[in-house]
Amino acid sequence: MPTPTIPILIPRRFAIRLLHEAQIATAPFLSAVVADEADGSVPNGWMPIVEGASVAEMQAMLRQHGKRVWALYRHRPELPNPPLAEDFADHPELLRLTASLAIKGVLQLRGWWSIDGAIVEQELDVEA
Repeated sequence: MPTPTIPILIPRRFAIRLLHEAQIATAPFLSAVVADEADGSVPNGWMPIVEGASVAEMQAMLRQHGKRVWALYRHRPELPNPPLAEDFADHPELLRLTASLAIKGVLQLRGWWSIDGAIVEQELDVEA
């Protein structure tokens, strides 16, 4: 069971790269955030999920390379945060990441869990 009150550490360069992908995107997208199987607590890459491919297929492919899906990263500039309940229909156990505009117009990375049907924000700590 996730514990949203305990911040999840994300490397700064990695967070900046994810936000950059949202800035340059010309259309909504869904990507898998990837971590090494050995130390699955720190994300270190991402892969676009090709339309028609499933998360389960991506997980199987990644396992062959010693990696796993750490979270799903969705960017839909036309919809506000948080993610919709339907975003958790496939693999609700995975953390969801979104890029959104903060109050001063700064793009920020946010995390979300589905816990007992409720969408709960996960605190993210971008490390230096």
